[in-house]
Amino acid sequence: MPRRRKPVSFRISEVARVVGATHNQLAYWDKTGLVSPSVKSASGRGSRRLYSVEDIFELKILTKLLDSSLPLQRIRSSFRFIRGQSKALASFVVFTDGKTVYFYEDYNVLVDTLQEGQTVLRIAVQDLISEVQARLTDKR
Repeated sequence: MPRRRKPVSFRISEVARVVGATHNQLAYWDKTGLVSPSVKSASGRGSRRLYSVEDIFELKILTKLLDSSLPLQRIRSSFRFIRGQSKALASFVVFTDGKTVYFYEDYNVLVDTLQEGQTVLRIAVQDLISEVQARLTDKR
């Protein structure tokens, strides 16, 4: 029987350094369910939280959104929406205008995470011009 590998995990001090957050922030986000360690949760005073690489990615997105002055409550709502998607977090391109959080569903569709997934169609005018020019040339 093959030996099972232990998942790669990181202690709170390592995570705090990498994502640019304090121990208290990480503990608060865990306690409130915003981003909790997936390898090992705290189980009482003095117990160790162990985070996965994916947890660290999520925390880094969180700190970047906080840096944009987006209120924590909006980030919390956005994270709930994003977690409800079937795609892996690493496949998302997440960005904000300081008021809401968006992600690309695909190259041409932008999703507003705070407007119940309202989508915005991306139209690259230069691409349309090239397409029209090519079709006009084909007709001749």
